Amino acid sequence: MSEFRYCKLSKEWILFAPERLLRPKEFYHNGNKKDEEETCPFDRNKEHLTPHEIARISQDDNWQCRVVPNLYNALSIDIEPKSSKEGFFDTFSGFGAHEVLIETPFHDKQMCDYEYNEFNNYLNLLQQRTQNLQKDIRLEYVSVFKNHGYNAGASLSHAHTQLMAMPFLPKKIQEEIEHKKRYYDEHKRALLDDMVYEELSFKDNIVCENADFVAYCPYASSVAFEVKIVSKKKLSSLVEFESKDISSLSDMLHDFFQRFKRTLGANVAFNLIFKNAPYVNYDEKTKEYFRFSIQILPRLYTMAGFELDSGMLINVVLPHVAAQAYKES
Repeated sequence: MSEFRYCKLSKEWILFAPERLLRPKEFYHNGNKKDEEETCPFDRNKEHLTPHEIARISQDDNWQCRVVPNLYNALSIDIEPKSSKEGFFDTFSGFGAHEVLIETPFHDKQMCDYEYNEFNNYLNLLQQRTQNLQKDIRLEYVSVFKNHGYNAGASLSHAHTQLMAMPFLPKKIQEEIEHKKRYYDEHKRALLDDMVYEELSFKDNIVCENADFVAYCPYASSVAFEVKIVSKKKLSSLVEFESKDISSLSDMLHDFFQRFKRTLGANVAFNLIFKNAPYVNYDEKTKEYFRFSIQILPRLYTMAGFELDSGMLINVVLPHVAAQAYKES
């Protein structure tokens, strides 16, 4: 049974999920590709190895991508959301949703190899799940993320994305929301809109763009070759996207990941994070101060003592150098 525990020093909730220890991490350790292909639960015709399917997108009676509950879930929608006190300590039950979106039926296919239609299916299914989870009024925030490669935290090499919906806002997200609201109250503009304007004016850090989205290496990138993809429209979440927005973002992702593969290689580990507005207090005003974005963080270097102690990251590649490498690839 998972549970949240509150730390009074950091003022943060920590999620304890012992079941996650059982994830099949040996696939990345033994390097036996044949064994992995024979036992991978995400391959087509291995559907019986996953929990009961939640949703799918199909073509010609064959699924192209599908969503299932995470077998090694950190959160469970089937338990009661309940806070309690254990002596001096504050705890909260591990209530929430933990789902896996299996991006492709093909074991060796990765995001760098996807065609436009595969990105389109992927985004449409992500939108379906974020919209559906929003209907549960007990949930306040959904974290949507992809771990590619062992160094990025993936336990299976088959391409997949995870959704974790929680009953409260993590401290980091709450502080981010408050910061964006204060900025809007002062300037009457969204913070990320202004940052995109600055990057477009500076030009050197831009990787690629289309009419609706721009991809750039942030001026103060946290890691080498970091990229942000930001909506130029007043869109704060995938739940608001129309079909033309999904089509435009599919084009952008296809363009970018072709550059990623040519620049860094298909085997470089990375984290991909969707930054959607939280469910809690979500309304039309949210679009004024919160802008939808995607963060792509290559895992080329490992954090060490200084980063862990100070919370300050060290980046060894200047953003304009990274952007130039992407553009020239």
